[in-house]
Amino acid sequence: MKNLAFKFPEAGETKTYGYAGELIGYTIEKQYADESTWKLLVDQFRYRYDVDNGWRGEFWGKMMRGACLTYKASANADLYKEIVKTIKDMLSVREKSGRISSYPTEKEFLGWDMWSRKYVMLGFIYFLDICKSETLKKEVIDAVKGCADYILAHVGEGKEKSIFSTSQIYGGLNSCSILEPFVRLYEITGEKRYLDFSEYVVKQGFCSDMNIIELCLEKKLHPYQFTHKKAYEMISCFEGLLEYYKVTGEKKYLKAVENFADMVVKTDYTIIGCSGCTSEFFDNSSQTQTEEKEGVMQETCVTVTFMKLAAKLLSLTGKAKYAEIIERSGLNALFGAVNDENQTMEKAQGRKWVGDNLILVKHGAFPFDSYSPLTKGRRGRIVAGFEELQNGRSYGCCAAIGGAGTAIFGLSAIMKKKDGFIVNLYIDSELKTSFKGGEVKIKTIAEPYGKSGAKIKVSAGGEKFRLLFRIPSYAEGFEITINGEKPAYKSINGYFVVEREWQNDDVSLAWKAPLKAVYKNGKVAFTKGAIVLARDERFGDVDLPVCKSLKKNFKNGETIPFKAIKNELFKSNLALKVKTDKCEITLVDYSSAGKNYDDERCDIAVWQK
Repeated sequence: MKNLAFKFPEAGETKTYGYAGELIGYTIEKQYADESTWKLLVDQFRYRYDVDNGWRGEFWGKMMRGACLTYKASANADLYKEIVKTIKDMLSVREKSGRISSYPTEKEFLGWDMWSRKYVMLGFIYFLDICKSETLKKEVIDAVKGCADYILAHVGEGKEKSIFSTSQIYGGLNSCSILEPFVRLYEITGEKRYLDFSEYVVKQGFCSDMNIIELCLEKKLHPYQFTHKKAYEMISCFEGLLEYYKVTGEKKYLKAVENFADMVVKTDYTIIGCSGCTSEFFDNSSQTQTEEKEGVMQETCVTVTFMKLAAKLLSLTGKAKYAEIIERSGLNALFGAVNDENQTMEKAQGRKWVGDNLILVKHGAFPFDSYSPLTKGRRGRIVAGFEELQNGRSYGCCAAIGGAGTAIFGLSAIMKKKDGFIVNLYIDSELKTSFKGGEVKIKTIAEPYGKSGAKIKVSAGGEKFRLLFRIPSYAEGFEITINGEKPAYKSINGYFVVEREWQNDDVSLAWKAPLKAVYKNGKVAFTKGAIVLARDERFGDVDLPVCKSLKKNFKNGETIPFKAIKNELFKSNLALKVKTDKCEITLVDYSSAGKNYDDERCDIAVWQK
């Protein structure tokens, strides 16, 4: 296995405060503490409710992965108890053959069955990272092996089904994403048959009509130019390929994943840190993001999955550009999707197709919204991945995945290295861990929505190690002092690297992140560091033109004067006023804008005419 450059903290080692910490707490209270939901999601396997080629089987594993990551980020004892309960409940649905599927046997290995089995395996595997019982751990490993061995008996080279015949959807991208749990199972057990199947999947190239691994090595086509452009499933496949690289050491696979991520950032990464402005598909959204569209855009599943891929690349390569993805996507697209204003979501359509007829199904509130508008529009329009369950209940894909994103954001803030520690995100956070027999405590005080810079307290009792500080790409005049003096440092991969004997030291990081205008395709948006600002209908017409007026006085990327204000109308992290020649507009952070989507007046706009 490849050595990681950086590692996430373990449960109990880290705490996240501020808005990011509030959102982690929100997922525990509003989602993971709900035992009835866990039982409902396990019942999809107990009674095999996916008789219509659905994806009800994805929900449990997605939520379990997020819950386990959230436990690592919080060490919440009640959360751990709920996790253990649902793990034991899920173990109870195993068939004698080892099979765990939400599909009846006569319909298995079609539609979304492999995709859902992937999530069952991942849910179990993520639990192994936090499991405190060796007996339970062994039972879980046996369950994952049973799931895998049942697949191996039916799918693969010379078997009754090829990987592509298990799904006719999106060129089989969904089925090929089974790669990740198979590689991780090989890491856990060392049993070669799981690596052999992983190699088989990799050789298929993830897609039935083009080898997208080779395409990413060549970099001649971008993801939006591939035959199948479904963003979420494609990113999931490359997560698996990165795991495959870790166990094989074949550098071309790391190169393919890095190229894929680079191409997404270049052609399909919007200002708020998501992809796909044509529903959930890569569509050259770096350019198309300013277009007014009738449909939904920028799925929360895509946001979280790209953050997860970036976190894995950060761990392997130590490159700051991946921390930048986590920061921008988290602070804007992801945080904006959290339903922390506790909307009923009555206006968000739960859609079900009956033949050629679209039926709207009533549903309750979910912890995450599914889509993030950029031009004039509202949140809370449609529940993505909507499935009717039982007893009047339902669920959606983005609702199930969002908590993994809020946890990863917190876990990424301060990470561990073999020879020290690294500060990736400047938020209120704390790491307390053992190091070379002693104890190290690193506490960061920062406000990403407020004044630029950060204060960091390092307590280490004279231990010598490296401490890395990320240099944000947007930071102007970045400076570092330790106990009031400028230290000796090196700059590596976008980080300031300071190596010294750390006692009780005060680190001060200073930079400027002014408000700037970003012009594209005849429209303007506003950024302040990694924070994207938006108009909100509660302050007035979001269609009021400002672009031409601004462009007369301020060039692209030029600093815009503003006045910070107190938001008297609703809760926001940042509110400010900007004057143009013709009018004055009020802007708030995107993560707070338009979260009143139960109301009639809830339009927002990032890109403005």
